Amino acid sequence: MPSKFRSVLSPELTAKLAALGTQHGPSDRELENVLADLAALSPHLIVRASREIAEAAGLRWWPSSRNPALDWHFGGLSYRHELLRKNREYAWLFLFDGNGYVREAALNSLNNPPRSPFFFAALAWRLNDWVRAVRQAAERCAERVLHRTACDVAATAALYLLGRRLAWGRWSDEAKALDKVFERKDVMAGIALRLTQQPTGPLATYLRQALRYPAIDEHLPRIASTAIQPSVRAVAYRCLISGKAAWTVGFEWAWIDKVYGVRRRVPKLETREIQRTGQVADIIKEAIRDKSHVVRIVAADGLIAARSHLPDAQMLIVQLANDSSPAVRARADYMLRHPASGPPS
Repeated sequence: MPSKFRSVLSPELTAKLAALGTQHGPSDRELENVLADLAALSPHLIVRASREIAEAAGLRWWPSSRNPALDWHFGGLSYRHELLRKNREYAWLFLFDGNGYVREAALNSLNNPPRSPFFFAALAWRLNDWVRAVRQAAERCAERVLHRTACDVAATAALYLLGRRLAWGRWSDEAKALDKVFERKDVMAGIALRLTQQPTGPLATYLRQALRYPAIDEHLPRIASTAIQPSVRAVAYRCLISGKAAWTVGFEWAWIDKVYGVRRRVPKLETREIQRTGQVADIIKEAIRDKSHVVRIVAADGLIAARSHLPDAQMLIVQLANDSSPAVRARADYMLRHPASGPPS
């Protein structure tokens, strides 16, 4: 019967991990080849890959000293520490060790920034480790090395990690170690570029989380006008039209019916004013011309709020009234039935 879950590691990489050091002890060349293959993995595979790496490499939960044959395959705890002392590059492999003491030692020995988005995600995953001491070691490691990460590496990893902030439940303040990297101007430029160019993925969610960093503000006009995904353009336009950025920081309960005790979880938001260039009227006009009705709905919502300040609001309303989208026409109909209360400024 075929396996329910497809392996994220190639058979070749699995074989390399399984054979690592089993003959005459691990060699630096073997380790180098394995780490190169791991570095090529996508950061969004980090959770599943972590389990498979530990299993394939024999990085077991408990020492296997009863079987001396396993001592060359990372079976002994003291042997793994010895390898770390001889070659700190083993730390990148031992980040996936099943023993928390080894993971902590690996993090304490790292002094170089991650070489790839996957290893950047591996450090982030350790910030969410189930062992508190490991999370603390990961936080110290992040302080030492992450600020030196190349912008391309950090920006590529960010597209996945921005969506993990609320999904990963063990970390709290440890997640702030990533903020110091993502708020860098060069990293944010890379994030913005990927948000505009990638055709697939939950990029609108990533953009909403990126809004917590003021460095994203200068990129919002370009994202709004050129992003491939309509949902990404819509988020950017909403910020530019409203002059505010909002992002989810958690969840809270809201009552639906107190009598019957019915409630639901709703997002808890934080907001800030954005640094906006250009006039609101021009931004709305640009959004109205967008080919996606998702963006034109945002434009119509913005026009409802700002029409009393726009001298040509009536012309824009008529344009929206002839839109191909029923949702856009409904908003135009509302504005025609409910004229603005104040004169345009």
